[in-house]
Amino acid sequence: MSKVALHFGAGNIGRGFIAPVLQENDYEVVFVDVDKDLVNDLNTLKKYKVNFIGSNNEYIDIYNIKAVNISDTEKIQSLISNCEIISTSVGPQYVKNVIEAISNVRIDKQVSFIAFENKYRASTSAKEESEFHNENVKFVDVVIDKIVPLQSKESLDVNVEKYGSIVFDDKSTTPLNFSSVVRDGDYDYEFKKKLWMLNGLHLCLAYFGISENYQYIHELYENKETHSFINLISSEIMESVQILQKEEHENLEKYKNIINDRFSNNKINDQLLRVARNPMIKFSYLERFHEPLDLLIQDDKNISGFKKILDLIFDYPYEGIDSFNEFKNGVLNLGRENLYKNFWKQDKNYNIYLEKLGE
Repeated sequence: MSKVALHFGAGNIGRGFIAPVLQENDYEVVFVDVDKDLVNDLNTLKKYKVNFIGSNNEYIDIYNIKAVNISDTEKIQSLISNCEIISTSVGPQYVKNVIEAISNVRIDKQVSFIAFENKYRASTSAKEESEFHNENVKFVDVVIDKIVPLQSKESLDVNVEKYGSIVFDDKSTTPLNFSSVVRDGDYDYEFKKKLWMLNGLHLCLAYFGISENYQYIHELYENKETHSFINLISSEIMESVQILQKEEHENLEKYKNIINDRFSNNKINDQLLRVARNPMIKFSYLERFHEPLDLLIQDDKNISGFKKILDLIFDYPYEGIDSFNEFKNGVLNLGRENLYKNFWKQDKNYNIYLEKLGE
């Protein structure tokens, strides 16, 4: 009898990244999703392809897939009682709902709960919010990294970049075998390194690129003038991570170059408007923009790239970005003093922020 992994979320990340890794580890994958049509298609076809963008038509076939609708409580409870892994890619705000869905099920054997979400300690933080108690369920935190661009919903096939990374907290028991994709590490360091050097750079390039009238990330890499800004901001972000390191235990220059190579892939067509959405969260206190910037300010390092982006979000009339007007009206229109003192909670450091970033 094969091992069973019950995965909540049959979207692009679930189908294109998590399911292949689970199957490589000999798990039978059963999806749980709210989309009835998607569930029906998965149960009818029972297979799909994961295409690797820009890699000479490489792909992998995913077979023997099953799916259950989130409303089928009886079936889900039966699966939970017999699975070895419960995992999610539903969006971090919904992980708590998944925990509530399993809270009333009797679980008598060891099960790993893994939230494959882009949020700090998504598994254990959702557990704490839910006040879930079952010693047989081990909540495992991971840092995941995979670019999955917007794509058609007409097919179950998923187009993803070939690069992928899953880093388990080195203090946890890892239910997957280590590979070129799966490893363990210092969770806090790995999370911030990825959040700043990938997501933070992504954000900065999106706002810079839109101001230069580009549509896609890769277009910035095809122009010498914009390439100079890429080098500037990615180097500043890398330096912030170097400050974070207690000792230099890896080649961050290599990691920086890998990220820029991934972003320059012209087959991904990563839309700037998609990356720039939800600025209220992405520019918030100790998030992917503010925390590395704060470290650089406190360490008296160069921040000209960060300042360029900050000036742009105040001065450039961004249109079409999801939730930008909320950010503009709720934060930017109240002025830089409000941004520094209230939004970024830098009342004590206000003068140095004023000196470094302007008023």
